[in-house]
Amino acid sequence: MSSMKNPEETRNYIIEAAAPIFNKHGYIGTSLSDVLEQTSLTKGAIYHHFGNKDKLALAALEYNLRFVSEHIFNEFKDKVHSCDKLTAFAESFRKNYQLMKQMGGCPVVNAAVDSDDGNELIKKRVSRFVKTWRKTVIEIIEQGRIKNEIRSDFNSDNFSMNFISILEGSVAMSKVSDDKKFIDSAVDLVKSLVEDVRV
Repeated sequence: MSSMKNPEETRNYIIEAAAPIFNKHGYIGTSLSDVLEQTSLTKGAIYHHFGNKDKLALAALEYNLRFVSEHIFNEFKDKVHSCDKLTAFAESFRKNYQLMKQMGGCPVVNAAVDSDDGNELIKKRVSRFVKTWRKTVIEIIEQGRIKNEIRSDFNSDNFSMNFISILEGSVAMSKVSDDKKFIDSAVDLVKSLVEDVRV
């Protein structure tokens, strides 16, 4: 910590230390004392950079959502066929499950459940993230239909909702039961649904 030279570096250090704590203990349940234990900073230093716990929680959420984007959303970028993009997207949940488990679960579902009735800012940010996720899935399907890779009668809107619900729910169930079979089964199901509409 002593090697840090500028405020931005200190701010990033706080976020990186706080992000997994918020993800494991909740954006409401985490206290500044929990964060202080991990940073060796004073409460005044944290308030100097963030003003209050809610602002720190939002910064931690952004960090955690960026983690999801980098480790899951980028998995399908090099795929050409639309169905291969969707299956690679689903497979990324299986591939990164242990990493998410170590983090305390998927940051998306954790924040969604935790903030539902408590923190409106967190709720809105997660909602925007899920909308972006749905939009990405829908765009993959629509491009697939245009390129005649996916059946023209495939409902992209319904599938995008099921895609997210099945995978996110399975991560939560695997974590709470300490049984990876939930995520394995969910990924296999999504892949079979995709294969059914492949042209």
